Amino acid sequence: MAPLWPYQPFKVIYTLYFATTTVLYLAVLSLRYTFRPLRPLREWSHTTSLGAAVLRYYFEYLTAIRYQQPPQMMPGRCKERFALIQPPSDKEGPVFFSGVLAPEIVKPAPVGVVWHPAPVAAPEATSTTGSEPSRKKVALVMAGGAFVLGWDPDDTGRVASDVLTEHFGITNILYVQYRLAAPDTPFPAAVQDVLTSYCYVLSLGVAPEDITLVGDSAGGNLVITFFRYLETTATHIPRPGAGMAFSPWVDVTPGAGNKYDQCAASHYDILDGQLLEWGAAAYRPTRDKVLAACGSEADADAFLREAEPFISPLNHPFRSAAPLFIQTGAAEGFFDSIRRFAGQMADVEGNRIHFEVSDHMPHDFFLPYPILGTKEEVKGALGAARRFFDGAV
Repeated sequence: MAPLWPYQPFKVIYTLYFATTTVLYLAVLSLRYTFRPLRPLREWSHTTSLGAAVLRYYFEYLTAIRYQQPPQMMPGRCKERFALIQPPSDKEGPVFFSGVLAPEIVKPAPVGVVWHPAPVAAPEATSTTGSEPSRKKVALVMAGGAFVLGWDPDDTGRVASDVLTEHFGITNILYVQYRLAAPDTPFPAAVQDVLTSYCYVLSLGVAPEDITLVGDSAGGNLVITFFRYLETTATHIPRPGAGMAFSPWVDVTPGAGNKYDQCAASHYDILDGQLLEWGAAAYRPTRDKVLAACGSEADADAFLREAEPFISPLNHPFRSAAPLFIQTGAAEGFFDSIRRFAGQMADVEGNRIHFEVSDHMPHDFFLPYPILGTKEEVKGALGAARRFFDGAV
């Protein structure tokens, strides 16, 4: 039975109840976490302990009311840093959207993206100035949210830009507002949007080796899936220089939320089991939708079999020409699945994989670091990534 809370007047009732009880409970937790022995982990700071609780309850609320933030499709306050990019055309030249990304299931669509701290100029713009363009190091950033939650592209993109420019040598980041999973936009919609964004950066004259794909949680899944697509299907597209997957969600299977709730970390980590249930159900295309698009049961079954490794990478390693940095928090609920996947990828001959474990850290301390107070840990993880890509590890 579908929850009542997304509908009025139940949404207002639930919001008032949730706000009142949560504020009181967080006040109690704030006092409790003043004492180190009473924190979820003794190694956590007061900020990390309380921040994890805040995020967990926030996710619980958004899940209950099924709120999905609409993507920003106009410049707004971002002004010249915003771009609405069109999918690359398959009408002439090579085919971009094929295999599991073919438009029969979900059609490619325009993507709203935001640059930080400034946009990369198109080649014709730099040629008119007469000056030699400086070499750009660009990161495509895909934020997590169990495929169903979106965030403000200006605020969240700025958070990513601050640490990636300071500690990883990136000059420009492109925050990608991929389509959130919904009945009309399950897999492969989000991956199509990553491909559209990547081709857009290439069209600006940025060398592929100067592009790094960065994602956390569900965004980390998209980095991995995009790499698989380049290797198995779109072999004509130049490979990016590197990929970083922070706390990637690699086990996107039915019952993901129940599985998460059974692990010890679910009692203190930032995720909510119901959020994962919603995300997995929304992201995985239903057989009825695939059957309507494919026209025959045999074709529908073939698509679902082919799509499964792209949706849920665990136990489906692949050869990757580009190096991949996979990070996890030692105290997070996804730790075991991420460790297993990283090991599977490392066992593939020719792969260059680095698995980084951040001691005592919860799930995805990368982008929510202002809330969790984990900027030093993010700095350490990015330092490890930089040493790996530079060949020092």
